[in-house]
Amino acid sequence: MLEQVKNNSRNTFFSCLVAFFLVNAAQAQEWQIEGAAHLIQHQGSESLPLAKHSEGFSVGLGYSQYLNDNWSISTGVSYLGTELTFAASGVKGSTMEVDMENDPFEFRYNTGYFEESVKWQSFRIPLTVQYETPGIVRWYLRTGILYGIQAGTSKYRQKWNDLNTSGYYQQWDAELNGPEFAGFGKMGDRHTEGTVKLRNTFSWIVETGIKQTLSTTNDLYLGLFLEMGLNDMRSSKEATAQPVQYTPEIENPLTLNSVLDQAQYKDKTITPLTVGFKIRYAFEF
Repeated sequence: MLEQVKNNSRNTFFSCLVAFFLVNAAQAQEWQIEGAAHLIQHQGSESLPLAKHSEGFSVGLGYSQYLNDNWSISTGVSYLGTELTFAASGVKGSTMEVDMENDPFEFRYNTGYFEESVKWQSFRIPLTVQYETPGIVRWYLRTGILYGIQAGTSKYRQKWNDLNTSGYYQQWDAELNGPEFAGFGKMGDRHTEGTVKLRNTFSWIVETGIKQTLSTTNDLYLGLFLEMGLNDMRSSKEATAQPVQYTPEIENPLTLNSVLDQAQYKDKTITPLTVGFKIRYAFEF
């Protein structure tokens, strides 16, 4: 049922795009080159608690079809490049495991500081309506829907500062802080990389600012915008991994997993709230 709703949403969105290009071409048209600076935050009580704000940028090409002197509808394509950032101090935890000799124990870990960045690259297609006042310097208000298509899988980088691990054996009331080859001890600073998959996004956008007429065919837009995510970017709720995963293998006893794959956050969401500044240079014809 949920998949059917998603498919219907996509079909409606692209049907609107087709209808857009069938608008009466006798009215004025406008092409725009745009660039924007983004500040990304995370909204709602269900968002990942480790999520921090981050910065990004976008560049793109836009097209507007005017219905009259004040109203127009627009689409285009833009590229967004940024990172999702997660960080926390004093991260610690424990899990029940079985060691290389088949003995059960409690695996414990703690770290002074943890940070993860996930590369977010997206090609975005907006469908918006804009109102602008008359005059050489015009105030405008633009709003609509933005569909973001993820550019493949996303790379992530992790940094663990002062990672320490140990194994507590209840049957002997003993805690082992070594050896390191078994996954116990002072591991120091650890870095790791990997890939995760992010879901395509729908966002509601609103933008306002001024439109300065430079000549009969050229205009300059300066505006502030807000983008509110409408769906969760996480591709799956089946996360089962631990932050620090123990495996009974001498070659690789520890695995450091992405926040997006950790079981403790499987019910949390990523729905970014973005604010920023946008500049557009327009060509009318």
